[in-house]
Amino acid sequence: MEFKEINKIDGSEFDAAMEIYREAFPASERHPVDTIRERVKSGLSRLYVATLNDEVTFLALLWPLKESNFILLDYMATKNTHRGEGIASAFMKMLRNKSENTEKHLILEVENPRFSDATQSEKRVKFYKRHGARELENVRYLLPPLEGSTPTEMILMIFPEYKDEKISGRTVKDVIIEIYRELYNRQEDDALLGTFVHEIGDTINLV
Repeated sequence: MEFKEINKIDGSEFDAAMEIYREAFPASERHPVDTIRERVKSGLSRLYVATLNDEVTFLALLWPLKESNFILLDYMATKNTHRGEGIASAFMKMLRNKSENTEKHLILEVENPRFSDATQSEKRVKFYKRHGARELENVRYLLPPLEGSTPTEMILMIFPEYKDEKISGRTVKDVIIEIYRELYNRQEDDALLGTFVHEIGDTINLV
């Protein structure tokens, strides 16, 4: 199995990755493929795939936030016929190794088990925590709807382990505002953002 970054947006590997993307994520959480194509082409988003015997079996989209040391793990999915083979775990280990000598951390948007299919959501949370991610305790986060009008209740996680057990609430607010601006074209005065970002406390525990 091999992980590699894909820059060519008119090739078969990109198309195969987008098939996995469409299968894995509901429309309300999915940008149009043309948007992904333009983001990868412009270098705003970084697309990684795993191949096994020339078959694309996995994709991950990472978005380095311009004004911080955080990178959003925008999407990650394994082809349905290859789930349970440890591909996502291997990718997380690769990310950990790449981040060891940097100040960079990943921010993860994960569906809140209290507001979704609890079994699947809890499995995702446990998966990330098993690999060293920490949840931002009591931080409400709403994913803007990419189709329809209903936002998705999420939790935020940090990977790999942060430097201590807490993080500044100001840092969290700034990262959320930047995600909204860069990925969802919503400004700081956005009404949806305003329903939760001002509730973030001065210090956030990582659990």
